Amino acid sequence: MHWFKKLVVDHPFLWTLLVLALSGFALWSCLHLPVVTSTDAIIPRDQQWRFYEEFRQQFGADDAVAVAIKGQDVFDPTLLHYVRKLTQKFEELKGVDDCLALTNVEDIFGGEEDFTVEPLIGDEIPHDPQTLRTLKKRAQRNPLIYGNLVSRDFKSTLILIRTAYRGEDMDFEARLMKGINRILKENPPPAGIEVHVSGWPVMDVNMARYMNKDLLFFIPTTFIFLCLLVLFFLRSLRATMGLALILLLSLLGSMAGLKWVGGALSPMTSILAPLTLALALSDGIHLITTYFRLKTQPRPLKEALKSRAWPRPIYDVVQTVRESWRPCFLTSLTTAIGFASLLVSDVPSIRQFGAAAALAMFIEYFLSFTLLIFLLPWIGRVSSHLRSSSKLVALLSNSYPRWCGLALVLFFAFTIGSLYEATKIKVDSDVVEYFHHSTPVYKDAIFIDKNLGGIQTIEISLKTRKGDFLDPGLLKKIDTLAQHLRKDPLFSEVVSPADFFKLMNRAFHNEDQHFYRVPETRELLAQYLLLYGGTELEHFMDDSQQWIRVSARTPVHSSQLLNKKMAELQKYLATLFPKGDVEFHLTGKTYLTNRVVEEIVRSQTESLALAAVLVFGLMFVVLRSIKIGLLSIPPNIFPIVANFGLMGLMHIPLNTATATISAVAIGIAVDDTIHLLVKYQEARKRLDPLEAAREALNKKGLAAMTTSLILIISFCILLASKFIPTVQFGFLCAFVMLWALLADLLLTPALIRIGRRLF
Repeated sequence: MHWFKKLVVDHPFLWTLLVLALSGFALWSCLHLPVVTSTDAIIPRDQQWRFYEEFRQQFGADDAVAVAIKGQDVFDPTLLHYVRKLTQKFEELKGVDDCLALTNVEDIFGGEEDFTVEPLIGDEIPHDPQTLRTLKKRAQRNPLIYGNLVSRDFKSTLILIRTAYRGEDMDFEARLMKGINRILKENPPPAGIEVHVSGWPVMDVNMARYMNKDLLFFIPTTFIFLCLLVLFFLRSLRATMGLALILLLSLLGSMAGLKWVGGALSPMTSILAPLTLALALSDGIHLITTYFRLKTQPRPLKEALKSRAWPRPIYDVVQTVRESWRPCFLTSLTTAIGFASLLVSDVPSIRQFGAAAALAMFIEYFLSFTLLIFLLPWIGRVSSHLRSSSKLVALLSNSYPRWCGLALVLFFAFTIGSLYEATKIKVDSDVVEYFHHSTPVYKDAIFIDKNLGGIQTIEISLKTRKGDFLDPGLLKKIDTLAQHLRKDPLFSEVVSPADFFKLMNRAFHNEDQHFYRVPETRELLAQYLLLYGGTELEHFMDDSQQWIRVSARTPVHSSQLLNKKMAELQKYLATLFPKGDVEFHLTGKTYLTNRVVEEIVRSQTESLALAAVLVFGLMFVVLRSIKIGLLSIPPNIFPIVANFGLMGLMHIPLNTATATISAVAIGIAVDDTIHLLVKYQEARKRLDPLEAAREALNKKGLAAMTTSLILIISFCILLASKFIPTVQFGFLCAFVMLWALLADLLLTPALIRIGRRLF
């Protein structure tokens, strides 16, 4: 340790200056860390995303905001005046392309060989009951209005706020919702009228809002709880102050690391802050408990002569580093590997989370073995509580190996049960279920789903390879597709260009319902298109009539159901257009976001396998023993199996939040295993396997219990969140840490007991 003393211990001032300089740079990076409120951030930037960008450029954004207005009758003049006022206000917002509402929606009607396209309700809101009844009948005859903009009981109506193409502007939704909320606040509804707001921007912005509330609550709460727990377990105010400093600087470094890897603060990465606070304690507690233990031991004469008579404080610090640097480095490295395994994911925010968390582990290790070791002599005094607390570990080690048989039976039974329950896990992501049922976001979404067919859409893009869609045969196929979707209970309302031509054909023939069909000749279609003077069709057909859009609204948010239906729809489109004369694509934000769930399953498997290979491979290399390396596998596989078992038992789906846990868990759970096995390996040179296991428990059991219990309690703080994925992450991480602790303290010694001739 002479090199360490000369390089680090003898130059505390220079290293402290370096830490302060790096902390200043980290603070600057944190202040410039971008905040992303859109779920677009989780969508891989692949070929399907690029096509979606082209689609939005042509037809406008599909992630509209729906403002639902409910009253006793939507054709009540008071309600109509309110709808018109809101519509006009919304259209003035920057970035809004147009607003589709009952007061400006196009209606197509006519007489003999002529038709007119004009707003259903003119410039003046009628008050005459007869006129209002006539308008209601006209709305009921128009499928683009009835059941689409107006509920079938005529008690609710939608204002659809459609935005222009905005590219990669990730803050647009936040600005849009700020403007919408301001307008709604300045224009409260009249008595007896309710307002409900939903849509992708609403979900995204509220996820970000809950994220910010969580950060404001969890960072100080987690920090305070951690400090109180450290004070309780170590009973040393100075040790608590030293670790608090390491926690703060580690937090600063982790958030700066997120900026350095090109990430942003988002609902996916917001968990990084409390996670870093919890994990940054491990090395510090092991250093301090080792220092306290060594401080109570007499200084061996041989070591004193070998160290050239170093002063006792310096000697204790160097010996603490000598004993701790290797296992602490390995624990930081394996935890970093667990996080870094997430880099195989195609989901940008998961990659950024993994990279930033891995970097945070090395930042924490650097701070522990520079700044914290300088503070060890100042921390100094050994707590009598710490010495008495070690008696709890002594009870476990003194009764070893009598409890080994029972421990093995229980662990085996629990593993079999967990494997069975794990088969029940569903891969599903339901963005509405991310919110507590008591929140306005959830209530508004459910209201629109039940009364107005939902706000999410599946978009079908169709391009002709030759000719155009004024071909009656092709247009009839489009109508067949729309009718097929309408028969499916998964979809509520479907709009296609064929609907417009069917309405024009009916209007052209004196509103005869018999003519509500696609015209038979190309000439008639071209004539209708020439006579059509509206603007709504341009959202569904381009100017060349070679690219059209079919939009199907759905009240379903389950990615499992939607992905299954999308696979069926792909097959149906292939049978509908078998000759390849029409190029078809499923697209839209709902489709792409739900497709991410499939990527999660793949990346979950790959990252977990990669983490396991790297972590356990590293264990074999560092421990320099195949036998000891094999010994480390069961105690660290068990918590992951138990995690999947709990997810299956409690019906917790595999989603964007829970997908990261297993790969992360294998890096966290192995930490205490490393400390125990390194100490066991050292003791094994002098003692038989049972005595070596007992010594490892005595020397490292207390630190393992302390760090694990602190982590468990810290993760439980996340249960207070109103954002369900955060609750699930905290609950499952706490559960993993509990079983990892039990596996280290019970399963590992039990395995040594039955395989003592090998180990």
